[in-house]
Amino acid sequence: STIKKSKATIKYNNLPISEAYPTELRLLFQNLISNAIKFSKKDVSPQISIKAKKKNHAWVFYVKDNGIGIPEQFQSKVFAIFRRLHSDNKYDGTGIGLAHCQKIVGMHGGEIGVKSKPGKGSTFFFTIPNQ
Repeated sequence: STIKKSKATIKYNNLPISEAYPTELRLLFQNLISNAIKFSKKDVSPQISIKAKKKNHAWVFYVKDNGIGIPEQFQSKVFAIFRRLHSDNKYDGTGIGLAHCQKIVGMHGGEIGVKSKPGKGSTFFFTIPNQ
């Protein structure tokens, strides 16, 4: 319902089959997609792209959006639990979502990060080892 209400477009193709924990992987994508929608620009439909590339013995996944972006000085801090960059009255949330994403990726032996430009959007990337 959030996707329909926001008029978000989610594009993906040829995503790999992974030996990851299915429930946790679903929660990981759910958190990243819901954040992309939540932190979209006012009066702009969220555009979300999901891609994967094989690199050595892992899959690298990319979740890219056209949202508000994250200033560089906060990009390394957004995965800390209860770390919020905005007030409660501007954006709902608890500051747990990205910390949970980091925990899920870590339990699979992978890493997570973000590249972003304010006003241009963000690309979250994470690795899931390919056993």
